[in-house]
Amino acid sequence: MTGNSRIKIILKLLEKENGAPRPFRKTPPVDELIRTILSQNTSDSNSIPAFNSLKKHFKSWDRALEAKAGEIARLIKHGGLENMKAERIKAALAEIKKREGRINLANLTRLNVGEATRYLRSLKGVGPKTAACVLLFSFRKPVMPVDTHIFRVAKRLGLICKDLDIEEAHEVLTLNVPKDLIYRFHLGIIEHGRRTCKSQNPRCGSCVLYGLCRFEGKTGRVN
Repeated sequence: MTGNSRIKIILKLLEKENGAPRPFRKTPPVDELIRTILSQNTSDSNSIPAFNSLKKHFKSWDRALEAKAGEIARLIKHGGLENMKAERIKAALAEIKKREGRINLANLTRLNVGEATRYLRSLKGVGPKTAACVLLFSFRKPVMPVDTHIFRVAKRLGLICKDLDIEEAHEVLTLNVPKDLIYRFHLGIIEHGRRTCKSQNPRCGSCVLYGLCRFEGKTGRVN
């Protein structure tokens, strides 16, 4: 079985079990950048309210840039690590405005994946996952964001080597997952990691990918 065939089978089984992912809908790139910075080292249940708090309080990202870091930190406190993230948000907004003359990332459309990735990674606090989220969800560029769920599940399925680090995993999965399936595969694997292939006490007995799993610690299937 080729790598592409295996990935297609995995996706087919996941979508049969959990349904098709939500339709693709582009998000404004600066919004996606800030949202993903807020999601670092926390869950969506914490980061989404923090992002909504910022959007409600500031009428524009220019207003957020003008605000003190302490004010931003107060608004995003629910998301955790608020002081660090407030500094990162202000630094990213300031750098974008310095480079572009305004807080806008539309020019990334003209860049290829490598150039756009380097641009985003050069912003303070922007790692491979944050850059990949902006490129995938705002520009539909074929880049695979790898969070802890995808990193764990991909290793257990043998899609990436055991000794690979998470930054290398972005490169390998982006290269190996068919470009037209990256969006669906990203969402499908995350959902599977949340529902079934958990870090602790994975639900191996009810896993639709049991036969494809190479995880040495998997438990027996329940018949």
